[in-house]
Amino acid sequence: MITRFFLFFCTLPFFVFAEMKISSSVLNSELKKNYSFVERSLNQSDLRIKTSSGKIFFDGKGITVNVLSPFEENYRIEGDRLEIHDVFLDQKQNIDINEVNNFFLNILINGVDESSEEYKVNFLNKSSIEVIPNNGSYLVRFLFVNNKLSLIRYKDSLGIEHGIELTQI
Repeated sequence: MITRFFLFFCTLPFFVFAEMKISSSVLNSELKKNYSFVERSLNQSDLRIKTSSGKIFFDGKGITVNVLSPFEENYRIEGDRLEIHDVFLDQKQNIDINEVNNFFLNILINGVDESSEEYKVNFLNKSSIEVIPNNGSYLVRFLFVNNKLSLIRYKDSLGIEHGIELTQI
């Protein structure tokens, strides 16, 4: 009985640490879940923080992002097409996703591949992954809490810093 008890406590840390290790496959799995989000952006030129919120839905055909505030907008990514719908103005616009050439959007759509020649994947600790593009674009950082994707941080092509807090739906 004492031997079993001792064995249990000796192996317990191994299982706890094994569950806490994040990987690109964990990230890719987390990127395909449905979330509500709060996005905060900081523009260094005017030092103002802007906030938006909404929901992200993944299905077998694509991704839908519904921004609920401050302005209601819907984005649908399906195949090579991005549809933007401004609900207030009732205007729709379709864009070829290949023309956008957005590193963050590419990761969201395609996930992360550690063997990619276009970027490098760094595992910073047991709760952070950063993806650094080789072309000099800004990196994207993913932060996990209890093996669940909790925050995405990145700068866009205009140098605006974004933080997206995620809550799984």
